[in-house]
Amino acid sequence: MITENTTYNVKNRSSSVVVYRIPESNLRREFAPGETKKIPFGELEKLTYQQGGRELLEQFLQIVDEAVTQDLNIHREVEYDMSENQVKELLLTGSIDAFLDALDFAPMGVIDLIKTLSVSLPLTDFNKRKILKEKTGFDVDKALAHIEEEKEEDGGHIQPISH
Repeated sequence: MITENTTYNVKNRSSSVVVYRIPESNLRREFAPGETKKIPFGELEKLTYQQGGRELLEQFLQIVDEAVTQDLNIHREVEYDMSENQVKELLLTGSIDAFLDALDFAPMGVIDLIKTLSVSLPLTDFNKRKILKEKTGFDVDKALAHIEEEKEEDGGHIQPISH
């Protein structure tokens, strides 16, 4: 049974810091990318009443327990539950149809993760790169080229710190 004080795992699945405030509780919470925190149900419920709070829970923060999202009336597509490993698998071996579904239905936090991992892995499937660019405007080729340019500019040298 869900009670106000029961805590649940909430994960920041985006590649950015997520911060929310609940003024009446004098509460400010910050999540680093990928960070998971145990949050009481009562706080999550109050967050849904804050401007933009529901969107944070639907798009960027992932509540692992489905019963909690149901009680909070948070819309949950299959892609809501995608983990970092599942996104890696999707990028490396997933079908084009599954990739399209993810881009069409996944929360923004998962889309951020797709973009980040498409560069760090990197994504080698040309068709998926093309689809990612068409659907989101994110160009993996340009991002990888930019990283290479930065490496060349740095010349691979570490600059000494002067005191």
